[in-house]
Amino acid sequence: MDRLWLRAIYICQPPTATHRYPGPLHPSARAIPDRCTPLLPRTAVPAHFTSHPLRHETLRVANPPLHSSTMAQHRLIADLHLHSRYSLATSPQLNIETLATTATRKGIDLLAAPDFTHPVWRQEMRNSLEPAGSGVFRRRDQQNGPTFLLTTEIACIWRHQDRSRRVHVLLMAPSFDAAEKISATLANYQNLESDGRPMIKLSAEDLYSAALDADNRCVLFPAHVWTPWYGVYGSKSGFDSLEECFGEHTNRVPAVETGLSSNPHMNWAVSDISNRAIVSFSDAHSPATMGRELTVLDAESDYESVRSALFENRVVETIEFHPEHGKYHMNGHRKCDVKLSSEETPPDGRCPVCHRPLTLGVLHRVNQLADSAPEPLRLEDGLLHGSGPNNRPFRQLVPLRELISQAVSAGVGTKKVSSAYSALVDYFKTELNVLISASEDDLARIAGDLTAEMIIAVREGRVHVEAGFDGVYGTVSARF
Repeated sequence: MDRLWLRAIYICQPPTATHRYPGPLHPSARAIPDRCTPLLPRTAVPAHFTSHPLRHETLRVANPPLHSSTMAQHRLIADLHLHSRYSLATSPQLNIETLATTATRKGIDLLAAPDFTHPVWRQEMRNSLEPAGSGVFRRRDQQNGPTFLLTTEIACIWRHQDRSRRVHVLLMAPSFDAAEKISATLANYQNLESDGRPMIKLSAEDLYSAALDADNRCVLFPAHVWTPWYGVYGSKSGFDSLEECFGEHTNRVPAVETGLSSNPHMNWAVSDISNRAIVSFSDAHSPATMGRELTVLDAESDYESVRSALFENRVVETIEFHPEHGKYHMNGHRKCDVKLSSEETPPDGRCPVCHRPLTLGVLHRVNQLADSAPEPLRLEDGLLHGSGPNNRPFRQLVPLRELISQAVSAGVGTKKVSSAYSALVDYFKTELNVLISASEDDLARIAGDLTAEMIIAVREGRVHVEAGFDGVYGTVSARF
């Protein structure tokens, strides 16, 4: 049967049992490519939003700042997946000073102290950071600003059931001493000076054992779980369940990271994830991409509080890319410029042009493992809510520089865009305040009507998307 992944948002009220697709949607309601992978019959409404978007006035009143104390006792905005300049294919600007300064501009409270297995960088972090609480650090001689928690990405490569497996994981350590012990063990498998994100010929289960031997407070969980090449559920070298990957340590895996090409809504349909926290981080390789995905935790800025927040699923909300914006959302073959839905994908999984293997995307893989229908969503206070008791709300945003670039018809890195970005962030204090809570009138006064309208349109979900595939990022633009 021809099926369609349902991504519908019902404003104010949950849906009734059945919603028939009455005909063409209002143009402002379309926010998903015409060709997308299926789950439910076409009688469902194939749209992100109804044709009755929320009014701007409602959003201004109902959209409190992320730091509002009325929403949770503690609101810790965290980005625990990023890199230093010692990782391959990263910006040379990624040092502690730049990480801290950029986090302040973005509105991030807690950052990864990344790539801690790299010996030169680890020593540089020791010299640049000082304790700011239990298991967290702050830039030396800085009273305020973001705190850092030792977290690194590691690529595990091993054979399991006669298949090569490649899985990226995030590893949290409570101290530099623990990081030193972990690194000493991993140095037996890899030259750790070669890459800040090392590739280790060790299973994820054995890596977790080594980390616990170093310090039993260490935490490990899978990164960008659906990425075809390196996700735990990835189509190229992943698994069908967390237990297959993590073995005896499965119950010690508190969370999964969505990655840029999926959002929590997609993950809710997979029961293997249902009892774990769903988190999102930036995987930043440059200062500009820090904070493009974030997790807001009900936690204090110390290691044990963050650790328990993950195990107890004290996620307040996550801030997401639109999943179509990610570069592995759909099936495809970049060299032949072929992008396909699951229905259009040949049974042998090969490109219809050159007959080489396609890269099967995140949406395709989610549908393979989904064992429940996707939940209807409702939009409230700028957040997308599901109905499940463990499902935390999330926002889908577009990075501010990209929106300004679209508004002024100039490149993201141009002086024109940078000047407008600085003006907005200087006035509203952080990029998150601009994207989430600034009023349209104030935005227009600082940056002009078009930029203001675009920011509001994204808040309301009035966007046009072209989905990414096979390493090609998708595009998301505001729709009026």
